[in-house]
Amino acid sequence: MLTEYTYGDWQLFALNKRDPWTAWKNMTFLTQGALGKKSIRWQPGESLCEKFKDCETATPFYAPTENVLALQKELHYAYQDQSRSEVYNAPEDVYFVRYPVSYWAFHNCNHELAHWLQSLGANISGRIFYKPDFLGGMEPKQYTIP
Repeated sequence: MLTEYTYGDWQLFALNKRDPWTAWKNMTFLTQGALGKKSIRWQPGESLCEKFKDCETATPFYAPTENVLALQKELHYAYQDQSRSEVYNAPEDVYFVRYPVSYWAFHNCNHELAHWLQSLGANISGRIFYKPDFLGGMEPKQYTIP
């Protein structure tokens, strides 16, 4: 099993309220964060991106095992701690729970992903707000997952 964790705004991502008013309000003011989780069956060599909406490419990289296990444990327990708030977003095919990290323009999904990657040992540089280069400073494997 392969588990993807994601982060976003509770209304925008968990409840799928994508209207312009909600988007503007929830990017302007601190709002309830959401932790998403999706688990899939996957074997090396199988196409990975077709299993995730809007996936363009997946690039594996090396990270110290202890860092990976610590982040996995942190996210697993954060999810379990809020399991009573779990909702399913069918269009995204992802389950979400409330997450204690507030969401807004200056701490959006890119910022939280950068934090997670830094905990794995990544050196994050450049703009994080929009289209960041997350793998800077990390050693990618010699292939790209299809």
